Amino acid sequence: MEAELHIMFSWVEYLVVAIMLLLSVLVGVYYTFFNKQKTFKDYMLGGKTMGVLPASMSYVASYISGIALLGIPVEVYLHGTQVFIGHLASIVALAIGGIFYLPVYLNLQLDSIFQYLELRFNTRVRILGTLLYTCILVVYMPVVLFVPAIAFNQGKCTFNYRSIHVCTWVTSICCLLYTTFGGLRAVMWTDTIQNVFTLFGTIFIVVVGCWKLGGPREVLRINEQGTRLELFNFDPDPTARNTVWTVIIGYTCNYMTALVANPGSFQKFLSVPTYRHAKWVLFYSGIGFIVINTFCYFLGVVLYARYHHCDPVAAGVIAKANQMVPLYVMEVGRDYPGLAGLFMSGVMSAALSTLSAWLNAVGGILYTDFMEVFYPRVKHSEEKQFTIIKSIIVIVCIISSSLVVVIEKLGTIYQVTVSMLSIVYGATLSLFTLGIFFPCVNSKGAIASAVASLLVSSWVIINAQLYALEGKLRFQGKVTSIDNCPANISDNFNSSTSSLFNYTGVGSPVVADSSVPLLYQLSYNYYSLLGTLTGVVAGLIVSLLTGTPNTATMNPDLFSPYVRRFLPRANQQLHLNKNEYMLTHLNDSENPNIDVVDPLKPNVATH
Repeated sequence: MEAELHIMFSWVEYLVVAIMLLLSVLVGVYYTFFNKQKTFKDYMLGGKTMGVLPASMSYVASYISGIALLGIPVEVYLHGTQVFIGHLASIVALAIGGIFYLPVYLNLQLDSIFQYLELRFNTRVRILGTLLYTCILVVYMPVVLFVPAIAFNQGKCTFNYRSIHVCTWVTSICCLLYTTFGGLRAVMWTDTIQNVFTLFGTIFIVVVGCWKLGGPREVLRINEQGTRLELFNFDPDPTARNTVWTVIIGYTCNYMTALVANPGSFQKFLSVPTYRHAKWVLFYSGIGFIVINTFCYFLGVVLYARYHHCDPVAAGVIAKANQMVPLYVMEVGRDYPGLAGLFMSGVMSAALSTLSAWLNAVGGILYTDFMEVFYPRVKHSEEKQFTIIKSIIVIVCIISSSLVVVIEKLGTIYQVTVSMLSIVYGATLSLFTLGIFFPCVNSKGAIASAVASLLVSSWVIINAQLYALEGKLRFQGKVTSIDNCPANISDNFNSSTSSLFNYTGVGSPVVADSSVPLLYQLSYNYYSLLGTLTGVVAGLIVSLLTGTPNTATMNPDLFSPYVRRFLPRANQQLHLNKNEYMLTHLNDSENPNIDVVDPLKPNVATH
């Protein structure tokens, strides 16, 4: 097994990757020199003329990072197929976001999603939201950059380009070339191209790998014998790793935050002309999530069918489970030159898509929010705005790339990513939820919600990680074996048998020392829910104690359409000034074919 790896990653594989990178850079070159972005709206929102296809593919690509391509299959390999039900969570999140949150955002033309927090509360809450997003970015981006580095570091080549840090900086530089100069149009069209690489790379490796193992039936039979097939585990235990409840509830919170409290997603929906187009973006994005996630989940099933009698971590072939997918890809691609390169292109494409979406958003967010709050009277030219935004993007990218050295010392990608993001996800989602659904919440309550959520989430997650590092909290995987490993790696057995698992029951229980409090044994899928509920409860309590705002004077446009009916009738006709915020649908006279009447869309008063 180990000897085969040294001949796999050849010039053909690198050529495939180079083609993908070249196409991405060329898109940036085109929008830099031949189709320049002339205004701030062009640069940050694509001029609000983007089509449904690129917007949908860009949104899917920005969320399906390499973390999903490498992390989800390992999650299935170690803990079973219960995560398959995450499909339902994505549908639920898209439905909730489309019905209750997006009509509020799409009724206003905002340069930043955090402008909503200022309109609903005040400038301090807006800045708090911006800082939370920046924290998410700094935590998440190093993980996104680390993933393709793992994939390439697993490959063997005569060139010395397999270093994790070399790959990290190559990915960052390529992303900067088209993100900083091309703006949102370049980001969305490169996302579309990269999504094709991601999809076809994953499909080919799953299909070819499944065929080499004897077909789908044989693969499923092996997984059934290994107790991997599991979909309806209704265990209510909140410490159980993956159950119907932890997956649906936990994944829904994560999807919701990425959809309704993420400036990157906000850009995609504002880049299309109308609310009707935005709904189609939601619909096609849901299909995209299901298709790509299905192949990621099934790749985990294929992994177990291949390694069920020779776990590569226990055998000492690889150091961590994070390297399992690249290992398998190189094995399968041995007889198909370019196949491994295609999949690696997909991994790098997923990383580039996510990185570019977040960087493009953070540049405009930090500029807009801080300038409007701290320097409202300063007006920069379009050229000056572009220069500042590009500088911000470069600085943030450098910081994220530098932090990869910290991420490489942590555990499995998927659990680490969800855990780290959940520290801030709960606080962010609670802010927007309180604003959109609870007119009784004031600015003090909003700030208290974010602070309380951050404190509780940080305390639980950090303590859980510390107990895990001490070995007092272990995450038991399903049964693995080294019974049929090749004889040439048998010398590794004695030192690595501790990496084997022997659990054959339902679910994946947490093995905890008696000194570990029950709260720290909570399933990592519930971390976002814990933070969100803490924030909502704290916000409501503080608002009630400090005096609720007068709902009779509040603007109904700032609340979900289904909340407005509960507001006093005196303010039902109160709307924002059209000179400050334009409606997202086109004027009837400009485009009579647009369906401006929508049951979910706020009513428009005549000014």
